Amino acid sequence: MMDAINKRVSYDIGCMKSLRKLPDRVSLKFMELMTRYMSDPSANGLNLETVEGAKDSSIKSLRVDQGYRAIAFEVGRDIMFVHVNEHDKAYRWAEGRRVKLDPSTNRIRVIEELDATTVEAEAPALSEPRLFAEVADKRLRALGVPEEELPAIRTLTTIEALDAAEEDFDPLTFQVLYALAAGYSDEEVYALTGVADEPQEVPAAVEDGLTFDQLIETEESRQTIFIPESEEELRRVFEEGLEGWRVFLHPDQRKLAYRDYNGPAMVRGGAGTGKTVVAMHRAKHLADAIKEDPARAGQRVLLTTFTTSLAHDIEANLRTLCPDHLDVRPPRIEVINLDRWVSQFLKRKDFAREVAFFGEARDRLDQIWQEVFDDHELPEGLSEPFVKAEWSQIVQAKGLTDKRAYLKASRAGRGTPLDRRKRATLWDLFEDYRARMISEGLAEPDDAYREATDILSSEAPNLPYAAVIVDEAQDMGEQAFRLIRAIVPETPAGDQNSIFIVGDAHQRIYGRRASMSSCGIEVRGRSRRLRLNYRTTQEIRAWAVSVLEGVSVDDLDEGTDTLRGYVSLMRGVAPELVACASEAQELERLVAWVRALPADQIQLADIGVLCARRKDVERVREALRAAELETVVLQSGADDRSVPGVRITTMHRSKGLEFFAVAIPFLSDGAFPPPGALKSAVDPADREDIITQYRSLLHVAATRAKKALRVSWSGSPTNLFGGSFQR
Repeated sequence: MMDAINKRVSYDIGCMKSLRKLPDRVSLKFMELMTRYMSDPSANGLNLETVEGAKDSSIKSLRVDQGYRAIAFEVGRDIMFVHVNEHDKAYRWAEGRRVKLDPSTNRIRVIEELDATTVEAEAPALSEPRLFAEVADKRLRALGVPEEELPAIRTLTTIEALDAAEEDFDPLTFQVLYALAAGYSDEEVYALTGVADEPQEVPAAVEDGLTFDQLIETEESRQTIFIPESEEELRRVFEEGLEGWRVFLHPDQRKLAYRDYNGPAMVRGGAGTGKTVVAMHRAKHLADAIKEDPARAGQRVLLTTFTTSLAHDIEANLRTLCPDHLDVRPPRIEVINLDRWVSQFLKRKDFAREVAFFGEARDRLDQIWQEVFDDHELPEGLSEPFVKAEWSQIVQAKGLTDKRAYLKASRAGRGTPLDRRKRATLWDLFEDYRARMISEGLAEPDDAYREATDILSSEAPNLPYAAVIVDEAQDMGEQAFRLIRAIVPETPAGDQNSIFIVGDAHQRIYGRRASMSSCGIEVRGRSRRLRLNYRTTQEIRAWAVSVLEGVSVDDLDEGTDTLRGYVSLMRGVAPELVACASEAQELERLVAWVRALPADQIQLADIGVLCARRKDVERVREALRAAELETVVLQSGADDRSVPGVRITTMHRSKGLEFFAVAIPFLSDGAFPPPGALKSAVDPADREDIITQYRSLLHVAATRAKKALRVSWSGSPTNLFGGSFQR
């Protein structure tokens, strides 16, 4: 933020981390100081003082109160706060630190410059083998480690010592070291850190020509440096608690979210890679542009997803990231799931039929089907469930409205073949069902999407949307994407920044599929993949990926996707796989597990129990409540983590959530997949699709866990466990 006397205040991520370890009163006092400092750095009592003995003359201190000091670097017009601690500890921390302008990694780095002679003198006392003894200095420098930190690196003996020394290293250096200790290749380290492959040596003349003012603006520096745009934004970050997505983005993420595209764009990536984070920042970026241009007043960004609950979660998070765009009237960002948007749009257009999403209307459709089956003879070898699936997966999904189109339509993925005669017979049945549905004043969701698309295409209504952002795209069907294309059609002026899609077919849990290009959304050349899992440990990620072993998935267009290169930086404990004698014992041991989690490290609200069936949610709730443990059952609304209690919900509802620790109970062979789901299969191909959906569902549930995953069953475990499972 720039003020009247031309000073810009920023915060290194190390400042945020140091505050977390201090008493709340110190954090509050620092917040008060920073608010005043952003208003007027020259105010009485806000003078920066030189740190005596510091190696960098730009390092300064600021008094927080009688016992605490804040450390900052003052370089030209910039003041960057980097650390807060007790008086003596803060000064000791500051003495060896300096700002390094690093053109080879395109970022500002705060490093500790140790005396190599002193380090070497202390090194012989270490009898254990050195952790990075086999990693040459040249290789470390190529990966982005500064020369000044090499002496300290050579003293490390274990990964535990590396963990303990995290604050002694620049964040990029720590990432590189941790990845090497975890066994990652150089190629994977480059992907993890965002450093260009084999960065070139930079001539001293170039380094001398760089300024702090230039480097602090780079995408790489913004990964670890926060520049608040207002006092309100600063206060929001400090009061809400720092979460990585709110302020800091990996360079790859920032490049995707904060740029212009000359057409629709798509971002894919495994669970935990930050796709929804990128979508939210993309919405902020586009809304910022609307705010800055008076000529665009009234325009908005539509951020839509498949489920109501995920839309609520995203809106709650956006209210932390950029509340001004949601609170203004009209809002510059509108968050709504697509079913609800369609319902509201058709209501404004006086659509005469009720859309049967659920409830009595849906029950009436089932009755209409039965009436149709009573009046028609099915072709030999076909069942009623098969016919209903053919209607849903082929006729409705592809928007077929006449017999000729159905006779020619591709049925790829449907296991039971149909000759022309059988298709013709089925079409007569489908026509009857559609006619009865219309006469009853009902419509299916795909009908609603198609009707809305037709209205938009024919009337060209004056919608306020400058762009549409789609989250969890893998769960939407073809008619949904045709509608999205109609909401923001390509214009004579072009298709710039029109549609931004994020998704991962490995997490498809509703069985819907769509090819972007077949829906008029051309993303080729503007499709990117995220590979770094920010949420889960490598051990949890590997187990969750093993569940999908042998499953082939699409890339949300007309190709195939892969999880190759999908990695986690964090290491942790292996998932806990627990066999029980009975479901009653499962519940008893689940309660014991919750009680055993360290209360000083994890709150009840950061524990999630995820179930395949709604009835199991109630069973878990009753067991925890009987043990006098607070619980919160999550349904469609946003999850307010300020409300205490273990979170219990379905695997489906868990999409978009994350927890420190996750338990997934009742994964026995007879319970998962649920028997009813398998019985609904109309042929072997359909059964295989159902099994794949439940593999994806288990994968989604497992990847909600950040640090601890517990999986349990009674009797024999489900055969959906991957190749890494060992009893």
